[in-house]
Amino acid sequence: MTNRNIFPIIYAVISAVLTFIAMFFILFNTFHMNLSFTIFGAAIASIMFYIYSYFRAHASAEIKRIVYQYGLDDAELARMTGLKKSDFPIYQDKLQLILPKRMWPRVLHILQEYEQEQKSKG
Repeated sequence: MTNRNIFPIIYAVISAVLTFIAMFFILFNTFHMNLSFTIFGAAIASIMFYIYSYFRAHASAEIKRIVYQYGLDDAELARMTGLKKSDFPIYQDKLQLILPKRMWPRVLHILQEYEQEQKSKG
């Protein structure tokens, strides 16, 4: 596995562990719920945060991979996505994803279509 494949998993596991700990203490100490419900509630919350964090980190890594692989710049990304150039700043040859996370799936979908077009051409 490469670092790009491992990063989303590690990021999601850390997020899930922190969520479990926080939810456990909130449910047990603040709401004074019994231990079994506290563990169940904390586990459900940590699973949800694992999934959310994994997909967010995976989308970020995939967007950056496609941009670097095909040498896209901010002007090309803006043209392809219909967003502004300032939404895709590149500092020290690294893409900074400053646009809202709710827009990442749309950008990722556009870039994946671009990647498929490039593979079919070559």
